[in-house]
Amino acid sequence: MTDNPQETKHSRVLILLAIACTGIMLVIFFAPGLTVLDKLEYRTVDWRFQLRGIRAPADDIVIVAIDEESISQVGKWPWSRRRLAELTQSLAECGARAIIYDILLAEPDTSPGGAQSDAALVAATRCYPPVYHALYGHGTTVNSPQVAPTSAHLVRHGWSEVRVTAGQGLNALATVYEFSGLGGPLPALSAASAGLGFTNVIDSGDGVFRYVAPVAKCGEQLYPCLALTVAADVLEVQPEEITVQLGQNIDLAGLREVPLDPGGRMVINFAGPDHTYSHISAYQLLTDEDRSALPDLQDAIAVVGATAPGLGDLRACPFGGVMVGVEMQANILDNIINAHFLKQVSPIKIALIILFVGLSIGAMFALVATSGAVAYAAAVLVSYNLACIWAFNTRGLIINMLAPTLTVLLTMVVMVTYKLTGEERRRQRVHHALSRFVPSQIVSQLVDEQALTTMQGQRRVVSVLFCDIRNFTVASERLAPEDTVSLLNRYFQLMHEVIWELGGTLDKFMGDGLMAFFNAPLLQPDHARLAVATAIEMQRQIRLRQAEWEFYGMPSLTAGIGISTGEALVGCVSSRERMQYTVIGPHVNLAARLEELTKQFDAQILISESTYEQVKEFVAAESVGEITVKGFAAPINVYSVKVTE
Repeated sequence: MTDNPQETKHSRVLILLAIACTGIMLVIFFAPGLTVLDKLEYRTVDWRFQLRGIRAPADDIVIVAIDEESISQVGKWPWSRRRLAELTQSLAECGARAIIYDILLAEPDTSPGGAQSDAALVAATRCYPPVYHALYGHGTTVNSPQVAPTSAHLVRHGWSEVRVTAGQGLNALATVYEFSGLGGPLPALSAASAGLGFTNVIDSGDGVFRYVAPVAKCGEQLYPCLALTVAADVLEVQPEEITVQLGQNIDLAGLREVPLDPGGRMVINFAGPDHTYSHISAYQLLTDEDRSALPDLQDAIAVVGATAPGLGDLRACPFGGVMVGVEMQANILDNIINAHFLKQVSPIKIALIILFVGLSIGAMFALVATSGAVAYAAAVLVSYNLACIWAFNTRGLIINMLAPTLTVLLTMVVMVTYKLTGEERRRQRVHHALSRFVPSQIVSQLVDEQALTTMQGQRRVVSVLFCDIRNFTVASERLAPEDTVSLLNRYFQLMHEVIWELGGTLDKFMGDGLMAFFNAPLLQPDHARLAVATAIEMQRQIRLRQAEWEFYGMPSLTAGIGISTGEALVGCVSSRERMQYTVIGPHVNLAARLEELTKQFDAQILISESTYEQVKEFVAAESVGEITVKGFAAPINVYSVKVTE
C-alpha cells in the first residue's frame, strides 16, 4: 500500500470490489436448481470430451446391432421371440461369456404361436451363458403402464442386501436416485435371466445425456442399472459385499469404487461418439452358416440393442451428435468393469478456488500497476483452464471451469472499469477546465501531458484552408435576422463536420467565412491532400443541399475556397481571458488571398503552387496564372481544382 491517502482509499475500494465480485460468483455457483451457469458448464465438459478425442474402448464389449441391414434381411421389427432365442443361441455358440438385451420385453407375444415363441426365448435365456434383460424406471409424471416394483419376479432382482450409508459433511443431504415404478420383462424371462437392471440414462437438463444412476430406489428396494448388474457378476461381487455411500461412491467389495454425485448419479465417461465400440449386425448371427466370417466373440460381452433409424432409441451425447441407447449401455459397462470413471471435484474445493482467484486478482490491482494486474489475471485464466483440461485428460477429474473463469473475468473487468473510470473523471475535470480556452483537439493533447510543446508553439509545414460564402452580405439583406442565423448555423455545422471527418482543425468562424488547417496538432503526412479533399467535399455538400439552402431563403448559395501549403508558426496565442490555438505565417495570408481571388477567376477552389506539387497525382487542376502576393518575393503560380459533378 501507499502512504498517499487517496491511493489508500482507492486500494481499499478495489479490495472491496473484489470481495463483492467473488461473493456474487459464489452465490451464483451455489444457486439451487439448473442455472444458465450450469448449462454452460456442461458445454465445457462436452468440449473437453471433444478435445480429448476417442479413448480406446474395451475390445471385449461388442454391440450386436439390430440395424437397417438386419431388418432388411430378417424382417421388420419387432421380431418374434423365437428369433431372439436363435440370436441368443448363436451368440453362445460363438463364445460370448455374457449376453445383455437392451430391449424391454414387457408384453407377451400375441401373434399365432406367440406363447411357444416366448417359451423359446425363456429357454434360451435359462440354458445359455448368463443372459441379462432390461428394466425401465418410470418417474412420477410418467403416465405409461407400470409394473409394481413389489411383484415377486422383480423384487427377486433387487439389492436388498446392499448396505447404504449416509453422506458426510456437504453430502449430508445426498440422496439416491428414485423411480416411482419399474417396467420389467415377462415374469418367465425375469425368472430365467441371470439378472435385471434398468437402462435409463439421465438428461442433464439441456437435452444432452451425460449421467446414469448406478442404483435407484423404487419403493423400499434398491435396484441396479443393467451395466452394474453385469459388472458385479463379471467381478464376482455379491450384493451383500456392496456398500453405497451417498454422495461419494458405490464400493464393489473394494474392487471398484463407482463415483456418485449428491443426486446419486455417475458421469458417463464416453469413449467416443456413436459407433466407437465394435458393431456386428444381428442378421449375420442369424443367417451366416460360416461362423468363421464373424468377428471373434470368444469371452466377449455382447450387448444387443436396436440401432436402426426410426426405432427411437437415440440420445444426444457430449461428442456433438446422437448416440444409440445400446452404445450408451456399452460405455457404462466399460466404465464400471474397467474403472474408466470420471470424478467431479467437490463444490467446496471449487468455492475455495473462486475465493483465491477473486481476492488475489483484487490484491494485485490494489498493489501493482494495471498492466501488471491484467497480466496476472490473464496468466491465472490461461493456466487454470489448461490445468482443468489436463486433469480431465489424464486423471479423469471434472473441475468446474466456468465459475472460476467468470470470477477472473468479472473481477478483472470491474477492477479495470473502476480504474479507467477514475482516470476518465480526472481527464474530464481537466478537459472541462481547458475547453473554455482551446478547441477540444488541443484539450486532448493538453490532458495527454503534451501541453508544453503545444503552448510554446512550433514551426511546422501546414496546409491552410479559407472558405467564404460569395455575395452573402447582399443576399442576407433580404432575410430576417433569425433566418440568417439559422442559415449560417446549418452551413457552419455542415462544413465543420466535413473538416473534422477528414482530420482538419477548425481555427475560427469569421462572419460568413471560416479558417481551418491540417497537420496540427496531429501530424498528417498527407495534409495537403486532406486539405484539398476537404475543399472538394465541402463544395460537393454545398451543391447537394441546394434545396436546403432554398428552404432557408438563399437558393443560390456558393462558396470560394483557397488553400496554401507552407511553413507556419503553430501554437496558442492568448490574453488573460481568451486562448486561441492557431497558425501564423505568410501562407495563411496566401490562402486567404486565394479565397478572395476565386471570384476573379470564377473558380470554386484555388490552391497555391506549393499545395499543387503535393496533390497533383491525386486531383485534376489547371494553372490560372501567376499572382504577386505581399510577403512573397516571386509571383505565385495558382491552380484551379476541378470539382467533379
